[in-house]
Amino acid sequence: MSKALAFIGQLAILALVSFGLHFLLQSITKHLPLWDTAYMQLWQIYALQFLLSALLIFAVVGIGKSMPQNLGFIFLGFLTLKLVINYFAISSALKTSAADDFFKYNFLAVFFLFMIFDVYVTYRVLNQSHSSENK
Repeated sequence: MSKALAFIGQLAILALVSFGLHFLLQSITKHLPLWDTAYMQLWQIYALQFLLSALLIFAVVGIGKSMPQNLGFIFLGFLTLKLVINYFAISSALKTSAADDFFKYNFLAVFFLFMIFDVYVTYRVLNQSHSSENK
């Protein structure tokens, strides 16, 4: 459990720093008013991705201890679930015209940022479970 909380702490730092930089970039480029017409606000995108990544972390760390041989399948299952939830969250925006590309690209950037962190966590847990098996 402490390993999961350490990863959640790293995720929180990543989310706060990247949100701050993202917001700053939007302020500098004068794109903040575009969020008024977007389907979700920037903080809501970060909150959704944070919650989904936190669930994935708890699942990967918890199952990594009990069934390390199935960790890859568990990761793929939770990643698929994360993709489906994200699709439903953005599906109405995907059906709109090119005028909403601003929102789509920002959502995609945040999604990939958190997905890269998910892969990092799974890699770390997988390597720790393999190194403990070899000892």
